[in-house]
Amino acid sequence: MADTPAQNAAETIAVIGAGKVGRALARRAAVAGFLVVLEDLIPTSLEAARREIRQFLDDAVSSGLLDLAGADRAFARIDCVTTIEDAARRAHIVMETGPDEFESKLEMFCLLDRICLPGTVIISNCHALELSDTAAKAESIVGMYFSGDPLSGEQAEIHCSAFTSATALAVAERLATRMASSYHITRDTSSATA
Repeated sequence: MADTPAQNAAETIAVIGAGKVGRALARRAAVAGFLVVLEDLIPTSLEAARREIRQFLDDAVSSGLLDLAGADRAFARIDCVTTIEDAARRAHIVMETGPDEFESKLEMFCLLDRICLPGTVIISNCHALELSDTAAKAESIVGMYFSGDPLSGEQAEIHCSAFTSATALAVAERLATRMASSYHITRDTSSATA
């Protein structure tokens, strides 16, 4: 029996941007068993991303960290598209990798607010900005980034704004549990007074 679109969306992650960060997120998510829709406006960026991800998976097989069948399954879980709309409308989790600049984040959050499926959680690769200052759909946005060695174990930092909902945090924790060896939670400094 085929999965319904709603079932697929619940286990699908849309990754917006196929640069260095987007490639790493797509690979982590696929290895963790999620279906991945990797988006980039430039087709050659998507082609380069697929080559890099395949090479990483092959290296993981050579190192004994993945078996070949597992690497092949992970690679097969990644689909590539050239519009944000196509990616975002296929998933209940969207990971955005845009520049860590106020205007860029605000524009991305506003766009995703308009096009995402109801109940979508947005995971932002936000380092320098406080999410509380940029979030248009603040309750559904969580920051997350990874550090450490991707082959031997990575740690995830989950970062909450003053407005992040318990539901969005739970989704981020589920992702971190599957995509990293450990995680910890931080909050915007303004959260202490919220």
